[in-house]
Amino acid sequence: MTIAHDDLDADQTAPSLHPVDKNQYEVELGSRDFISSSLRQSTIVKQTPRKVHLEDFETLKLLGRGAYGKVMLCRHVASQQLYAMKVLKKASLMVHSKNAEHTKAERQILEEMRHAFIVQLMYAFQTNDRLYLILEYAPGGELFTHMATEHMFSEDVARFYLAELILALEHIHSLGIVYRDLKPENCLLDAQGHIMLTDFGLSKVSLDGKTNTMCGTAEYMAPEIIMEMHYDRSVDFWTLGILMFEMLTGYTPFRSGNKKKTLEGIQKKKVQVPYYISSDAKDLIIRLLRKNPNQRLGHGKDGLQRIKTHGFFRKIDWKKLAEKKLTPPIQPVVVRQKRRCTRGKKNLARLTHPLPHRRMLRWLRTLMMNSRPK
Repeated sequence: MTIAHDDLDADQTAPSLHPVDKNQYEVELGSRDFISSSLRQSTIVKQTPRKVHLEDFETLKLLGRGAYGKVMLCRHVASQQLYAMKVLKKASLMVHSKNAEHTKAERQILEEMRHAFIVQLMYAFQTNDRLYLILEYAPGGELFTHMATEHMFSEDVARFYLAELILALEHIHSLGIVYRDLKPENCLLDAQGHIMLTDFGLSKVSLDGKTNTMCGTAEYMAPEIIMEMHYDRSVDFWTLGILMFEMLTGYTPFRSGNKKKTLEGIQKKKVQVPYYISSDAKDLIIRLLRKNPNQRLGHGKDGLQRIKTHGFFRKIDWKKLAEKKLTPPIQPVVVRQKRRCTRGKKNLARLTHPLPHRRMLRWLRTLMMNSRPK
């Protein structure tokens, strides 16, 4: 990998990645020099024959919007390739310094990422008032949407996607990065139905393997984050356990009526695994959701290997999985229109059925959770 130092005026190319627009892009700005200095240095994966500019892309559809920017479906005019364009307002980032630091971290991390199950960053450039990240597009949508539609997954479906996420986390951790924001909304699917992990705004590089910043989504926070203790990559194994529980039940184990009660439950309550969960799945969930990170499955030098060899994953051929030789259990139906679409009117790649907003889906799932027998 070649390290180059270029002005951000010039477009820069990096490995590919995809976006999910959240309100969580925090970055240390400190001064107006942030845009010109903190983004000046980047890892260049390949040289492009010429710089790319905003004019090289045609925006097609809004994919998502957050407090500091938006994500658009776009098409590279010359190649006709579809990408996701994350657009961030410089002014908003400079006012909210933490959001600027997360944006900077996200770009730098994405430039390092080259993995089958991680969205890739393709280009990065800027105009006078905006930053642009051009990311790999995931036409299969969010795993969250499929979970909400099905309400819960079978153990075979959950096993497949958890295994792909484990391989993604294995790569992330090998780079000394703690992901910290594993949740269904950040797990996208490609056209074949494979995982594409995205949204590295909350990820953090930790040289000593530990950090102590409190961030993340309440339902998925590990106890050590809530208590503002030093923590390491074990927090990602906690969120893996939360995600596994949610896949198999349709709800998160410590969710309550408000954030305060949810955080209290994470710290104090014992996870209650429903009777219909298999013994292997139950054992894995309990081991991943141990409140003491030093006792949590995955902790330690060979921790991820111990997760991979757990009985729940005995059916997984890890080599074939890494090579994408296993057929995904969810195969998104993607409609590709042959004729050129008018800007903002038609989506070039979409699911066949319109999908409700994620807040509505969360609300419906909460109602179902509250009505389930304990």
